[in-house]
Amino acid sequence: MIISIRQAEKNDALHVAALIDIAGHGIESEFWSSNIDADQSAIGAARRLIISDESLPYHFSKAHLLEVDGTVAAGVIGGMVPEIKEVHSGFPSYFAPLLELESFVSGFWAVIGVAVYQEFRGQGLARLLLDHAEILARRAKAIGLSIVVEDSNSTAIALYRRCGFLDCEIRPWISFNGRTGPKNWVLLTKPF
Repeated sequence: MIISIRQAEKNDALHVAALIDIAGHGIESEFWSSNIDADQSAIGAARRLIISDESLPYHFSKAHLLEVDGTVAAGVIGGMVPEIKEVHSGFPSYFAPLLELESFVSGFWAVIGVAVYQEFRGQGLARLLLDHAEILARRAKAIGLSIVVEDSNSTAIALYRRCGFLDCEIRPWISFNGRTGPKNWVLLTKPF
């Protein structure tokens, strides 16, 4: 098995969309559904945004894809957290707690999403991506890594803690489109 990690390219926008939506358990697809043009689907809107909106935290330029034997299997999306005075506007209210936590730790390199396609899980690929994120963070002179996760995602939380992440802050998870979910978003950090 040959494993490689590479910077995502424009043509990878659909993989970036799928992986960020897997990582967010559907919160992004809900947002994309509200950004559909007359001739597009939600995935079409996602592709358009991921290619064209460089301000998005999941623009393709902020993604790295892990390939197994030449096939995209997983990815990590993230970047430096700038110092900001107010949380992003223009997003639905259910995004507010997530965006607040993601912007809470300026100077950190935020892992916006790490996800592995179902058929590739259980092979340690998420750990490889977190190690890769740490390399990127150190190159960017970040003071650490941060990640936000749903409190019900015990498998991911256990991995992050094994990788040295510590609980930092929590915010309530807000239901969207009638969905039920976890109680809270949890911000974990790994200072360097």
